[in-house]
Amino acid sequence: MEQRDLWILLFILGSVLLNWPMLSLFKEEDGAFGHHSTLVYITAVWLMIILSGYLFDRWTSH
Repeated sequence: MEQRDLWILLFILGSVLLNWPMLSLFKEEDGAFGHHSTLVYITAVWLMIILSGYLFDRWTSH
């Protein structure tokens, strides 16, 4: 895969994971450690997208 394809894949994956059908799976009021599970999910996906973007950039920069 080329670098452009990886960025497009990352964008699509982030869009799907942060879209309404996926967010509706986490409607519980109290999740892990008393936090809303939706907030934990959004933060985890956001961190995954940032980390994946960093790793894609490092991997394709050589």
